[in-house]
Amino acid sequence: MPAAARRRLRLEQGERLAVEFRDGGVLLRPMNAPRAYRMVNHPVSGLPVMVPVGPRGRLVTAAEIAKLNAELL
Repeated sequence: MPAAARRRLRLEQGERLAVEFRDGGVLLRPMNAPRAYRMVNHPVSGLPVMVPVGPRGRLVTAAEIAKLNAELL
């Protein structure tokens, strides 16, 4: 993916994208990498809960992808 398109969608270089071919065009969707989880006790109930480990990535909206697709086609 060109650097300008990655910057526009705030994607990191090397981030995985799902590719679909539609009506003579290409639809790109970010793929969420599997996340690691750890168990902690809930602060109120004290029950064990699973929480994700590591930084949370920004989700790209469908509107952002549609706008980029329109600009690139």
